[in-house]
Amino acid sequence: MAKDSAHEPELTEGEAVKHFERAAKDNPDATSHFNLGSAYYVAHNLDDALREFQQAVALSPGLDHAHYYLGVIYKARGDQGKAREELEKVVKGSGNPLLKNQAQIQLKWLNGK
Repeated sequence: MAKDSAHEPELTEGEAVKHFERAAKDNPDATSHFNLGSAYYVAHNLDDALREFQQAVALSPGLDHAHYYLGVIYKARGDQGKAREELEKVVKGSGNPLLKNQAQIQLKWLNGK
């Protein structure tokens, strides 16, 4: 599929991380931390992603996508208790049916089903 020339070129993982690091430094709000955490996650830097998602939910506790990614990272690290806690926050509080469904799937995997 041809790329629409009106759009900016896609960033590499490293460029995206640098872009969002600057944005979080300039405007350290929950969204900036979430975006930076997402860039770290895509770049497979789970330690930094975890830190940024934690900062995002500290600033905005209702940021369901950040709770979801915290759950996924904790699950990958083998911390089932923290993973379950974060994923249950999504299932109980999110108004996004797709995100809730994904969290429920992750919880089923944690429960071995």
